[in-house]
Amino acid sequence: MNLACHLGSFTWAMASRTLPLVYGLAFILLVIPALGAHELGRYAIVFQTFNVIALLNKFLVLNPMLRFGTDPDQYDRVIRSGFYLSAAFYIASGSIIWLLSPVLASMLRIELADMRLVTLLMLTFFFRDFGFFVQQTIYRTTRIFFIEAVFFIGSIVGFVYLLSIGSGISAREALIVNAAAMAASSLLAIMLGFGGARLVGRPDPSSIRKIAGYGLETIPMGLSNSLIYSGDVLVLGVIFNPVTVGVYTGAKKVYQVVSAITQAVGILVLPYAARLAGASRKDDLRALFEKTTVYISIGLLGFAAIGWVSADAIYGFLGEEYTGCVLLLTIMLFAAPFEGLFSVAGNILYGAGEAGKVTRVSAGSLVVLLMLLLPGAYYFGGKGAALALAIGLTVNGVWMYRVAGSFLGSGLYPSMRRLAVTLKSLMKR
Repeated sequence: MNLACHLGSFTWAMASRTLPLVYGLAFILLVIPALGAHELGRYAIVFQTFNVIALLNKFLVLNPMLRFGTDPDQYDRVIRSGFYLSAAFYIASGSIIWLLSPVLASMLRIELADMRLVTLLMLTFFFRDFGFFVQQTIYRTTRIFFIEAVFFIGSIVGFVYLLSIGSGISAREALIVNAAAMAASSLLAIMLGFGGARLVGRPDPSSIRKIAGYGLETIPMGLSNSLIYSGDVLVLGVIFNPVTVGVYTGAKKVYQVVSAITQAVGILVLPYAARLAGASRKDDLRALFEKTTVYISIGLLGFAAIGWVSADAIYGFLGEEYTGCVLLLTIMLFAAPFEGLFSVAGNILYGAGEAGKVTRVSAGSLVVLLMLLLPGAYYFGGKGAALALAIGLTVNGVWMYRVAGSFLGSGLYPSMRRLAVTLKSLMKR
């Protein structure tokens, strides 16, 4: 397997993942200082509640849809079934959130109107997310870039506009900007089409059972990822207050660059692994595993080093209110290379149809994270949550890597040997 053959697709995938980086930088430099810690906490609680729902839908419906949709003979039926299942999940989740909003708002110490914005975000996000996965299934990474660009660049333009007409931004205004950009991105996804699939038509019971069965089998993956990417914020929101959440979010926003990088790799790895497995090309699947895990780990270690050196300067710019973010970010960054291993190795196993293995590791990861996060956040606040995240991702990354390596007949030594061969080849040029 030669990764250079997929450089064009990967370039567009990386371009689409640089958009969250640009957005994150703009959010850090423009929005966080304008919001202040309390409003940032309110914003994070609402957005991460929505994000939990989106992540669960991704693992219950959209990832299984992608897994089976790579087969051209099943594509139309699988995409249509994924559309029906995803819509049903969003309708059910939105109804529950709306009905429980008074209770949730009280628990999280935010206003009822804030909590009900979660349903608005879900409504505007639906076609953007569904369209993204359809384009990923058929490897149209150029279209993914434009779908992403409308949301991220549109949000930045909205934030700049709000700042230009006033002295600050409220959490609610920032969320409405996100919702408007999501709506525009969803509209573009609809205009770009769904690869020829007919979304409205007779449901295919076989495809629905296949997607739902695979999704339920791998639900621990969704729960584990929800806890990693959103659960820590919500746990802090329940135990403490929006100010504590705001400071923690200030650190997490910078750390999320790691997630953007791993997702860029995942855009290619998951469907490509599915194709290799479908063609019984295990040697190429092993090569994919060895190359991507080594490269992503080295790249993320370099990113962590940059973060450690520059953390003081970043938060010094944001003001005294965010000085506590420096230690939190420093702790989180220790997990960076291991998050890469967890994500890439898990995507390869998932794409290869080894959902059971990913599920077992994810279930164990969920237990480890809960055991660390709940007492850590309760006794030590943001520092405890950050430490739980770092330790949990380290354990989970090593665990997923070992399981994938065992399945593929590989491991650390073959991966390093392949890296050495690549480096020697580059030095001879």
